[in-house]
Parts: sequence; structure tokens; C-alpha cells
Amino acid sequence: MFIFSVANLSVMLFYSAVIAVNVHKTLDKENAGKLLRVLFPSYFLTTAILSLIALIFSLIEKEFLNTILLFLVFSGSVISRQYLVPKINAERDLQISGDQTSKKNFAKLHGLSVSINIAQIFILIIIVVTNYR
Repeated sequence: MFIFSVANLSVMLFYSAVIAVNVHKTLDKENAGKLLRVLFPSYFLTTAILSLIALIFSLIEKEFLNTILLFLVFSGSVISRQYLVPKINAERDLQISGDQTSKKNFAKLHGLSVSINIAQIFILIIIVVTNYR
């Protein structure tokens, strides 16, 4: 459980601090958006798989608090990948085509996605720190 939680936290921190930042620094807005549309579903799938594996191990090890926390991390990744990313992309497309209300909707959905991701990182930090042996 511990190793998969560390791996998941590492992926999340690397993606947030290195990939996303450098994509926006290196590419123009249009190409950055195109690249991130490809990367985000893979990112959320990776974090979902790692948290699910950690969750299964925490169940086997009867670590129920960790199980609950990892379920939250897993759920956040699935919700982000399956629900938020498609909605965010649709709102962005509407925004590009000139729809004024989509800018506000995009900002709300993107903010929710970022908030979920930050919460997942904090949960994983708690799991890693409390289970370090």
C-alpha cells in the first residue's frame, strides 16, 4: 500500500510541478491546450490505477482509515477523468467558438478539478507520512 501511495504522490507532484508548468511555459496557448487534452486522461487513469492498487492492499492489510482515504483519492481520479475532463473540454471548445457563458463554466469546472487534485495530494501526503516506517 505504502509504495503505491508514494508512487501516486510522486506522479501527481511531478505532473503538477513539472509537466503542466513547463507545457504552459514552452508552448503557445493553443498547442498547450492540445497537449494537455491528451495528457490529462492518461494522468487521471494512472492516478486511479495506483490508488486502486493501494486501496486493495490497504483492504488486505485491514488498514481501514487508509482504505477510506485511498477510496477518496481513487474516486477523485475517476470523477476527474470520466466527468470533469470531458465537461472542461466541451466548455473550452464553446469558449473558443465565442460562447460567453462557457468561460465562467470552464473556470468553475477547472477550479473544481484543481481542488480535487490538491485534496488528493494532501490525502496522499497524510498517508505517506503516517505510514512511513
